[in-house]
Amino acid sequence: MRGDCGSMIRRTFQLLTGLGPWRERDLWARGISTWDQFPKAESGVVVSRKLDDQIRDRIGACQLALDGCDLAALSRLIPAREHWRLYNEFAEEAAFFDVETEGTLSPTPTVASVFDREGLHVFIRDHNLDRLPEAMARSRLWVSFNGSCFDVPALSSHFENFPKPSVHLDLRFLCRRFGKGGGLKGLEDRLGFGRPPHLRGVNGWDAIILWRAYQRNADVEALRFLVEYNLYDSFQLRALLDRVYNHAIDLLALDAPRRRVFDRGEILYDVSKLLLQLGTSPGVLERLKREKERNLLEVY
Repeated sequence: MRGDCGSMIRRTFQLLTGLGPWRERDLWARGISTWDQFPKAESGVVVSRKLDDQIRDRIGACQLALDGCDLAALSRLIPAREHWRLYNEFAEEAAFFDVETEGTLSPTPTVASVFDREGLHVFIRDHNLDRLPEAMARSRLWVSFNGSCFDVPALSSHFENFPKPSVHLDLRFLCRRFGKGGGLKGLEDRLGFGRPPHLRGVNGWDAIILWRAYQRNADVEALRFLVEYNLYDSFQLRALLDRVYNHAIDLLALDAPRRRVFDRGEILYDVSKLLLQLGTSPGVLERLKREKERNLLEVY
């Protein structure tokens, strides 16, 4: 059985229509903190005569799914707004991912990266991008930043039968819900794990320019810089989710296990290996700056 009696999954009672966060907090305040503590039928009315037996049935179904590590079933039994609670028990199933495209008017994928239990993976158009669906299918829990609005639609449009996860945590909306609104780079800076100096200020428009420079001039350094930028967009999500998960527990004032926050230093060697495999040449930042200043490329 995954987790323990204090896990965030077993603490949720938001399992039925009519039982929301306020009623859940009331149960906690009455000492009913986990599924195991929900009183038996002979104990009298807990929430209401109408809901009590339904809650017990739902708890039983959730417990069965959790014991069987059935993430798909749990995702159906627990409302989507509470799927973040599944993260700790299913962290090994997570794939943190990000996709770059040719532009918002032409969302054809160019570079994508995935950070999962096997490490870092990079996928590049005209090289190995066709292997991305298989890599994503290995994980039942996906984590992105605005991926539900941009990345997944772009990938689903590009690939036939692109896989779907059991759970997709979009941190853009999860962070906003728990008082951490804003863009990904701004959040990283505010939470104390901003990017190294050479990547500061680089954005999605720069990623498009870098890809075009690579396509037009076979500029390997532009590709290397683009891949590095994209890799940070994926693996930084793990540190962000760990922090937001812990912050959510703090806001709920619960005595539940916290996550050990991921430190990117654990994988920077692997990042360097991936980049060196692409080759290097000097001066990409200066070339990028000149390209933008001359406005040689149309605005997407």
